[in-house]
Amino acid sequence: MNKKAIKKLRRKFIITAMASFLGVMLLMSATIYIINVHTTMRQISKTLDYIADNGGLAAPEDAQMFNNAAPADFSHKEKSFLEDFFEDLFNTGIDSEEFLHSVRYFAVIYDTDNKPVLAITNHIARISDEQAEAYATQVLESGDESGSVEDFKYKVQHNDTNSVVVCMDVTSQMANVRRVGNIALFIMLAGALLSYIFIRLISGRMIKPEIKAAEQQKQFITNAGHELKTPLSVIRANTELEMMMHGDDEWNKSTMNQVDRMTGLINDLVLIARSEEKEDVRELRDIDVSKTVSDVTDIFASVAAKNGKTLEKDIPDGIVMRAMEEHVRQLTSLLVDNAIKYCDDGGAVTVQLASKGKGIRISVSNNYAQGEHEDYSRFFERFYRQDKSHNIDKGGYGIGLSIADSIVRKYRGKIDVSWKDGIITFSCILK
Repeated sequence: MNKKAIKKLRRKFIITAMASFLGVMLLMSATIYIINVHTTMRQISKTLDYIADNGGLAAPEDAQMFNNAAPADFSHKEKSFLEDFFEDLFNTGIDSEEFLHSVRYFAVIYDTDNKPVLAITNHIARISDEQAEAYATQVLESGDESGSVEDFKYKVQHNDTNSVVVCMDVTSQMANVRRVGNIALFIMLAGALLSYIFIRLISGRMIKPEIKAAEQQKQFITNAGHELKTPLSVIRANTELEMMMHGDDEWNKSTMNQVDRMTGLINDLVLIARSEEKEDVRELRDIDVSKTVSDVTDIFASVAAKNGKTLEKDIPDGIVMRAMEEHVRQLTSLLVDNAIKYCDDGGAVTVQLASKGKGIRISVSNNYAQGEHEDYSRFFERFYRQDKSHNIDKGGYGIGLSIADSIVRKYRGKIDVSWKDGIITFSCILK
């Protein structure tokens, strides 16, 4: 894995970690907010029910104040252990007299003809009796048993002898709900920011040894390639001298073939190491892609003919893009060379070039009758070869397409392979 791939993996790790963290934090914040809204609304509902059940009165003192104007039963109902536990846990109980005195509400009692009999406003300072009756009349006309009107939650209860409309000011309760929601949101965002900084710092420290190892590996390949060229040159020279003195034989030819293969393999390994280096963008310039691809294709015409195959091209003139000519030349060479090697005997290789937005598309296809069941997802892996027997007669080391893939990725493009009706096509887009 090279330096660029390691950094890309780091970015994926940061994105995945942040997405997971935000998902968990969002779930927790939403849960807290929803529970808070539910418990607040439940407490409001229970309070309204309690006051409505007691005829618009919140405490025994109210009954004395209004001369028992409404029937009231202030005895507390028996509750189960679980009800008592959850009321204490979420603070939804209303048994506390201090709580009842703190409730800001008004109530209006109507007779059976829906005429106001009594307005109870001693628990709220900003509402007069006339205002209370106006709100209560509006509530009765709506026909709903419960709901909201401005800053009030209301409950309507009809009895045999009268009707009671209770309106509770929930301004402070709703403010608390919003406050909890804002706090949860702030904590989530602050936690996300701190987590991003922490994950970025830690991941940066974690990948430093991997980047160093990748650099050392690349340097080793380059150095080893140069070191191996010397003994190979000596072997080649000695073998050529042996052939001059004693003539050709199968052993000398075999040695020369293996020297050529080793030299080619070393050159490709060094090429891989160099292809993973980041070029300076100042080296990019507008090039005549049509001419470059056409020239490379013409070079391989004799190679194709020697192997009993035809080489065709469909390359319009005047296609230009900003790139390094060496990259386009190398990419075309790799694709055409691979197509000739694996083209069926007597088949044809076709090279096509087309504009693709601001970029280009290079397609190379060839006859490949046995390609229906190939694992095309592995074609760009290093040292993978379509020929399962690794027949050396075809040459190659299974790294040419890997190099092509690395070149394409430099231009934020993509390369893929497809097979249809006995034709295999390698198509790459450079942007």
